[in-house]
Amino acid sequence: MLRLFVGVLLQPLAASIAWSAAKALGGVAMRSSAAGPFVAGLALATVTWLIGRHVFDPIGPLGRVGRSARWSYVAGHELTHALAAWAMGGSVSAMKIEEKGGHVDVSESNAFVALAPYCLPLYSLLVVLGYRVLLWLKPDSQADALFLLLMGATLAFHALMTCQTITEAKQPDLEAAGGKVFSLSVIGCVNGVLVLALLKTLFPETVAFGVHLREAGRDAWWFWTGAWRLLWPALQNLARRFGR
Repeated sequence: MLRLFVGVLLQPLAASIAWSAAKALGGVAMRSSAAGPFVAGLALATVTWLIGRHVFDPIGPLGRVGRSARWSYVAGHELTHALAAWAMGGSVSAMKIEEKGGHVDVSESNAFVALAPYCLPLYSLLVVLGYRVLLWLKPDSQADALFLLLMGATLAFHALMTCQTITEAKQPDLEAAGGKVFSLSVIGCVNGVLVLALLKTLFPETVAFGVHLREAGRDAWWFWTGAWRLLWPALQNLARRFGR
């Protein structure tokens, strides 16, 4: 019950942070001269996902791209569960990865372990790691454009496949973390903050991270104060009726 209450309270904040992240992304696309490869990666992944989902026959040869993407997402999803469990001091005894879904057996689980795959863009983090290793091995490498292209593509992949997974079927992870309302609110907040943080890191002169967060918090506060002003008179009338 407590997590349901917290989830309801967080919903306006999650929506506001998601909107702030979308505005920041739009600002990057329109105002940053260096964002071309990043936006191209976003667009390429999105178009590929749409074509694979709505145009090609999923069981035909041209649907292999979509099936491979789905398998890759499931693999990353289950691996993130495992990494989160290890980070919390747990152990992993088994892992199953298939195109239609997967499963990982961990010794301990909590909300962090259950929701980690929905919040952490694993492939984007691997791109960052690979890029840092490349710069360490070859400091004069001219791979900035490729790095931004892959960052855009992997972020779009994470967002699209996470939304598809959540909307296509009931996810036990969400229930295990504290219920769907709580889980979706946390997923929205964490993903929005991560997108803002990544955009700030990639395009520091274009994205005002603190400003976006303050605006999101302000909008959520205005929502709840406005809702309270509307509900308080009704609650007073209700209390008077029952008090008679």
